[in-house]
Amino acid sequence: MNERSEARPAREKILNLPREITGLLAALAAIQFALGALPAATVSEVFSALAFVPGRISIVLAPDAFMRSIAAQLAPGVEASDIAEALGVGRLPWWTFVTYALLHANWTHLAVNGVTLAAFGSPLARRFGAARFLAFMALTAAAGAAAHFAIHPFGLGPVVGASAAISGTMAASARFAFARDADFGAPVASRRASSLAELWSNRRALAFVGLWFAVNLIFGLFPGAAGSTEQIAWEAHIGGFAAGLLLFGAFDRRRDGGQETRR
Repeated sequence: MNERSEARPAREKILNLPREITGLLAALAAIQFALGALPAATVSEVFSALAFVPGRISIVLAPDAFMRSIAAQLAPGVEASDIAEALGVGRLPWWTFVTYALLHANWTHLAVNGVTLAAFGSPLARRFGAARFLAFMALTAAAGAAAHFAIHPFGLGPVVGASAAISGTMAASARFAFARDADFGAPVASRRASSLAELWSNRRALAFVGLWFAVNLIFGLFPGAAGSTEQIAWEAHIGGFAAGLLLFGAFDRRRDGGQETRR
């Protein structure tokens, strides 16, 4: 008896995410799960060590200006030195310019960022490769923190979340997603990148950038419109977005039809 077997077409994955994105999402979820399982005191210590607090930078770089800025905000009986001690006077907490992006306020915050990262980070990860993509995420996160610090140098509220870095991926994706002479039958990650000059003369790209800024300003000024009860660090989003636009060329390894250029 002869048996005949027909080759079955391979099933396509519902979510075909790059390993870099899958790993990053898994790491963020693991951190959030761990924070939910830890005692409240330990969680507070983790946020104190890893969240970005502008005042912790200012107390090291400009202690006199910091003390003057918070003196009027202190409740009776609380000395400025008490706040300085609580913030940890000493060495500059430089690592928080990046580590804040690993923390999220809650699962909803992480879910929104996760979906956005999967959508905009995936084509960028395929285009950059793992090492460049992770370095790009770190730098855009740092740029977001720096932008927030520039506007609120003496702020004491902690900033957490990967939104600034994700904003950087959105900006970087615009550099090749809207290229006028792109082959739209080709994968998005393989398209020729636009220069900044070309981007500013592209109506679709300008519409995307304008819409992005409008949405972020609205949600930043009116957080309730985004369903948030806490202030949104929209300045950090803008810093990450601007860095993504400007730094894309330094990380892009593909030119004209997806060919890699060695620099």
